[in-house]
Amino acid sequence: MANETTTTQLTKAELTIMNHLWDKGEATVHQLHDMYEEPKPAYTTTLTVMQVLTKKGVVTFQKNGKMHIYKPLLTREQYQNNFMEHARKNVFGGSMRNFFSFFAKSENISKDELKEILKEMEEDTDERS
Repeated sequence: MANETTTTQLTKAELTIMNHLWDKGEATVHQLHDMYEEPKPAYTTTLTVMQVLTKKGVVTFQKNGKMHIYKPLLTREQYQNNFMEHARKNVFGGSMRNFFSFFAKSENISKDELKEILKEMEEDTDERS
């Protein structure tokens, strides 16, 4: 059963910071702010987004003197799985066929690539059995 953390939808700003945090593993607001490309948002904006992510239960922090060291409570893979499941259910009416067809068509995936993907999926299924 999914908990509130794994069902959380992130804004663009939150996702940008989470990608930095997932890449780094743990970081202070200052370190995360330094990871932005120019033009950077205001430092206070980065701080505010981290406070929102903490309230959402997506990150936690430990105090180290005056600094807070933030760590994700949600993995990138957990977020990706939740995001894609949400899209499948809410954008594609729950249809896995429509979901896959959309990506196959929009990305111009060739028949050979589709065959490779199906082969990999079959191998993954065989390994789990």
